[in-house]
Amino acid sequence: MKNLPSMRPLIVLLLVCLAREALLVSGLCASVDPYGWSPWSSQLAYRPTNVLSAPVWPQTVKRVAVLPLACGLADVPVDYFSAHDPIWRAALQESHRAEFVTVSRADLARWSGRSSFSTSQLLPPDFLERVAALTGADAVAFLEVTSFSPYGAISIGFRARITEVVSKGTIWALEDVIQMDQAEVSQAVKDGLTRRESRSSVVSELNGVKITPSRAMSYVASAIAQTLPPRKF
Repeated sequence: MKNLPSMRPLIVLLLVCLAREALLVSGLCASVDPYGWSPWSSQLAYRPTNVLSAPVWPQTVKRVAVLPLACGLADVPVDYFSAHDPIWRAALQESHRAEFVTVSRADLARWSGRSSFSTSQLLPPDFLERVAALTGADAVAFLEVTSFSPYGAISIGFRARITEVVSKGTIWALEDVIQMDQAEVSQAVKDGLTRRESRSSVVSELNGVKITPSRAMSYVASAIAQTLPPRKF
């Protein structure tokens, strides 16, 4: 039987090629958001300042139950904001601080007799513990619209709080009003919507993009989620 040529040079060459390919792929992945894509830039024109926040996100809080958006405004129908609940859950989830799970209005009404709770409302006894037992959450997020003008220059007043179940301590709280007629905010929203539509292969002129209440709410939710305490890795 004839001696076969040594395979060592070919193996070494193959290993070198694989190493170069791995470095190239890792470099590409580092430049792409592995969690998805958001139309809003990382530096939003509107950034809330009236924020109370823990220095870092608690490592023990792995899951947060997000209650339905509350609104006690007499001139706004009760069910108007129910369509906006997914917007807030998505914005919070994109913060990657924890897993954010939605509590539906039907479930909340069945558990507590109410379809929503404001940030300052008196809670039923053992309410946090009950929500935690039913959702597996370590904290509960309360969201509330305090003022809303959907016509002309859209404005949204908002209040929010995330409370830890065990300690009952506040991880994060916020209260602010955003005016969509501010030039830099309006332009940022239009830019974000244009990028989203372009990504979906929808042709749209910037000047033709209309800021609707739901689009404004999406922008506000993203801006507010960016104020959550940073995670410590």
